[in-house]
Amino acid sequence: MADSYGGEAHSPFFIIFTDLDGTLLDNVSYSWKKAESAVEECRRHSIPIVLVTSKTRAELMVLREALCIFDPFVTENGGGVFFPKKRFNRPSEGADSVDGLWRWSLGVPYSRLVKAFEDMAQELGWKMKGFSQMTPQEISRLTGLSIDEAIRAAQREYDEPFLILDKGNAPELDLFEAAKRRNLHITKGGRFYHLHGRSDKGRATKWLIELYRKIGHNVFSIGVGDSENDLPMLEVVDLAIFVGNPQTLNDAKGRVQDILVPREKGPKGWNQAILNFLKTREEYVDVK
Repeated sequence: MADSYGGEAHSPFFIIFTDLDGTLLDNVSYSWKKAESAVEECRRHSIPIVLVTSKTRAELMVLREALCIFDPFVTENGGGVFFPKKRFNRPSEGADSVDGLWRWSLGVPYSRLVKAFEDMAQELGWKMKGFSQMTPQEISRLTGLSIDEAIRAAQREYDEPFLILDKGNAPELDLFEAAKRRNLHITKGGRFYHLHGRSDKGRATKWLIELYRKIGHNVFSIGVGDSENDLPMLEVVDLAIFVGNPQTLNDAKGRVQDILVPREKGPKGWNQAILNFLKTREEYVDVK
């Protein structure tokens, strides 16, 4: 029977946490068609698909409608966790309300990030450019998004994506240290560096897993990602799936153990791995 937190009451309670760009969505066309059959199977089995992404709430509001996915979602690399009010009758402690959603904020406010980013560039003497300094046309050109999509991508709340245009011979470590001195963090995504607070995809994913367990679900979590900023998420799930460049995993120095790497990458790999999991999910019934 469905409860107020979405999904069906079964044991274990399977949940899929997934990145978007380069994972569920194609990195060039942003299409999910190659993963459509697996998404449909998840929907048929009432398995929540939690989108965990660097995208903004404005972008996710449109994309969720297109995908017909109305489960909780995580924005801007773990900065915000959102619950649809229609599916979640009561908010978690600390949540506020926005656009028909319960919102739990893990991240640092965007205004502070923009100021810190500008200070870091000046301190280092590097030429860097963040989304806050880009026009929608620039964001569109860099990402392949339409102008309308670029406008939504620029509506940041917890995370500043940026490019390093010129750092001379300075080591990249200097940038990470400058962020650390400001109690901030930097992660690398598929296209951009990201400046943010202590929040990351792993912390948000873990928080949601614990929420589902608190309301009585025997959770078995699956995580799917393709880049370095997905590794914190893949570290906290029961089954980790990686659909990006395997070299990223070599660079990660074994942070994620027993990770599944499908032959196909991107949404094609997502489809392959999730369909295979669904065929064998009975093997996990007594795991947790």
